[in-house]
Amino acid sequence: MKVIYPDYISSVTADEEDANYLAVNLQDDHPKKVWKGTSRDAVVTIVASAGGALAIIATNATSVTIVLSVGQSISWDTGISWNTSGDDDTTETTLLTGDTDGVIWSDFDTARTSNFTATITLTADAGEIIQAGVIRCGTANIYADPSPGVREGLRDYSIVKELNNGATYFRKRDVVRDFEFSIIEDRDVDFYEFMIDVSKAAGPEPLAWRIVDGATDAEWIVFARFDSMPRGSHVTSIMSQIDINLLEVL
Repeated sequence: MKVIYPDYISSVTADEEDANYLAVNLQDDHPKKVWKGTSRDAVVTIVASAGGALAIIATNATSVTIVLSVGQSISWDTGISWNTSGDDDTTETTLLTGDTDGVIWSDFDTARTSNFTATITLTADAGEIIQAGVIRCGTANIYADPSPGVREGLRDYSIVKELNNGATYFRKRDVVRDFEFSIIEDRDVDFYEFMIDVSKAAGPEPLAWRIVDGATDAEWIVFARFDSMPRGSHVTSIMSQIDINLLEVL
């Protein structure tokens, strides 16, 4: 499992933006408050003070090119591919569906500890206007994948009322995913790092998660907040179980 926190992006700019959907929207906490370009492709440039991973949530891109300021360049189409240029960075691109629920997760083999620039070229299908909801780039906190028995469900925010005549009125609203799972971690290092440096520090802030790092399915990549604060059980003198509840944020 991986989670990006803290986010170290200091600025986001785009070479084109709809006047009603500015590039600054990519830094807020609401994927539905999107940035839009004015054509099917555009270049988004981020400046970050450090980082080990980059995530893009809610994009309709079907291809992406990422160029880091130190010169590494990786480009491919939908699916998953690995850099073969011999550079020391590996970037993975996952599930560019062409719909507005596409996600991108990029891991850097070498975490950046000083300022760098990532230039991201996003391209949508012909006739579409390129857009994206959220970009995060920062520390890639790495933990064990969840234990077997992950629970995944749906939270429906629709309004449902029974009328006086017994009929049902409903107004469809957002439906989001929720996850319940446990991870087993080293108590003296990873447990307290997760509980204090990530969970307590982030609080209700939504974060970019890759819940199962060992799987390539993009369904495991989600922008989510804690539905309730995590709790731990010290199952042995050196190992602890952390129970985590996440709620997707739109």
